[in-house]
Amino acid sequence: MAKVEAPPTRAEWVDGLLRRAIVHGQLAPGEKLYAERLAEQWGVSATPLRETFQRLAGEGLVVIEPQRGARVAPISVEQAAEIYEMRLLLDPVAFHQSVTVGRADPDYAEEVDDALDALDRRHRAVSAFHDAHTRFHHALVSRCPNQRMLGQIAQLLEHSQRFQIIRVDSAARAGDAATEHRAMAAAAVAGRADEAADMLRAHLAATLDAVRLARPPD
Repeated sequence: MAKVEAPPTRAEWVDGLLRRAIVHGQLAPGEKLYAERLAEQWGVSATPLRETFQRLAGEGLVVIEPQRGARVAPISVEQAAEIYEMRLLLDPVAFHQSVTVGRADPDYAEEVDDALDALDRRHRAVSAFHDAHTRFHHALVSRCPNQRMLGQIAQLLEHSQRFQIIRVDSAARAGDAATEHRAMAAAAVAGRADEAADMLRAHLAATLDAVRLARPPD
């Protein structure tokens, strides 16, 4: 039986709205954040928004400066490279553990296949593709027993998605990411942990190389 998740609290709902707006580029890097304006737009009070500013500042998505208030954290090629360097250290380890544990969990293969199907669909909006991409990478590592590592990976994935949503052009990247996604999914479903981890490592390294060649975002 599928797990039924509890509906989000008002604070969680506001957190999700602001997080999504930042990660998807609806709020631009460096843009000033006005709690009252966003509260009116989303039909909430300003209080949970100010609390969300604080939470997201702790994750590096928001910057809060004395006397100047909150703004969306800026992004740079250097920051993006650091993010992918961290993901290269953590994601393959978590993926290896996830595949190893997932061999005994038939739901793991189904979850990975479903996420791949969602990623392979034709997406009308870039944001929809990036939602599917996030879901796919979460599915790959979902059976990793190290919850602290998974939390770090989730934050790093948000930051890397944020950089990609601003820079959609992937012409500088070597290899075909879609083919790599399918190969990683096949290795995960087959329980080939070593091969899966190596594939993810190469996948992230190719993106890191492209990031290092990229022009700074406007």
